[in-house]
Amino acid sequence: MHSRRIALLCACLLGWNAPAAARAADAPAGCAYGAYRSASGELAAITPPLPGHAAPRYTLLNGRRGDTDAASAPLHCSGRDWTRVEFRATPATFRSEGVTLYGLLLEPPDVVEPPLVVFVHGSERTSDIGIYYEAMLTAQGVSTFFYDKRGTGKSGGTYTQDFILLAKDAANAAAAARKLAAGRYGRIGFFGGSQGGWVAPLAALNAGADFLEVGFGVVGTALEQDQWQVDYQLAEDGFGPEILPDVHRVTDVTAAVVGSDFSNASELDAIAKRYSSRPWYSKIDGQYSGDLLKGKIASVRADSETLQIPWHYTGFDVLQKLSIPQLWIFAKDDSVAPSARSIQRLEGFATNGSARSIVVFPNTDHGIITFHVGPSGARTSDGNLADGYLRLLADFAKGTLSGPYGDAEWVAGASRPPSRERAPRQRVQRGFPDGTRR
Repeated sequence: MHSRRIALLCACLLGWNAPAAARAADAPAGCAYGAYRSASGELAAITPPLPGHAAPRYTLLNGRRGDTDAASAPLHCSGRDWTRVEFRATPATFRSEGVTLYGLLLEPPDVVEPPLVVFVHGSERTSDIGIYYEAMLTAQGVSTFFYDKRGTGKSGGTYTQDFILLAKDAANAAAAARKLAAGRYGRIGFFGGSQGGWVAPLAALNAGADFLEVGFGVVGTALEQDQWQVDYQLAEDGFGPEILPDVHRVTDVTAAVVGSDFSNASELDAIAKRYSSRPWYSKIDGQYSGDLLKGKIASVRADSETLQIPWHYTGFDVLQKLSIPQLWIFAKDDSVAPSARSIQRLEGFATNGSARSIVVFPNTDHGIITFHVGPSGARTSDGNLADGYLRLLADFAKGTLSGPYGDAEWVAGASRPPSRERAPRQRVQRGFPDGTRR
């Protein structure tokens, strides 16, 4: 592994202008991006506008989100009822595997030895710095280190979805964060969302982390994710389980094509001749199966080769070696990374002496985004996060739980740390192949 050289750029107390000067310059007067607290103690994050929107976004601690220019918004850029929460912000660059990466450490003021969480990207190609996670966790008393993964934001290198390489980058990010926050943090851990759920456990093992949090990830291979997603989508389209044996014969072929570097792409013709007349065949989508069956072999192959996806990587050995407290959070109705089989896998793994907590939020999709089902059975997303989700992430990092956390369901047989007791410190897509919704 390459040497871990850190170049400090500055260390100052501010209300979170540091996500990037350009972003702060774009913020309307009186609505700088960052965390805010109301007179009653409610927390909110102000983050950049969504594409095509003019107004910055707000996210409340209870998960409610929206544009600040909406009439129903609880805080507006011109309002005076919310006070800016100041953080100590330290931008930095660090070296990892031959490239220079950019990160930002945020520390809550007046908190003695807060936990430090290193956030690992999902599959997005945009910067991870400046999103609501960063502001909301730090405002709850958790130090956070966010960094632009290679090929995104201010980081160098080429964008990749090589989980092994990204785990090395994440471990080097943790080394950078430890030096930046030396003497000012308690325990250190990782959070990995979506595709980051493959990366964060390996990084935690390599970096000797004290705890691990994973949100809406996959416990299995990227090939399996495609099949699970196909199954889920066909069920949503009204097809029954009786079609699954034939569907799996199709997805077994698409997986074999992708997993063999497309050396046997001719098998797609045979499977099309056999099943293309079935009503469910044209409905197949998934991460890559739908494109392959529609003849988009060249584009799928180009993406696979460019992104260097380790299709067969499971990380099972990593999970069985980890002996640290772990929190796994799933969306019960995840359409991108269906959760049931991942939960079954986790329940089957030995915990190696660690406490592994598994939490499921009902009526949520990928990203722990809530939805409602109308009279017709159609699902409508309201764009909000599940109530309790952001508090759960912060409390677990602190080693304390004081739920309930909204409608969160704790999986039977999994570990639930005792309420309000500090955990012992230990020292020792839709993207491709998945996506993270913010």
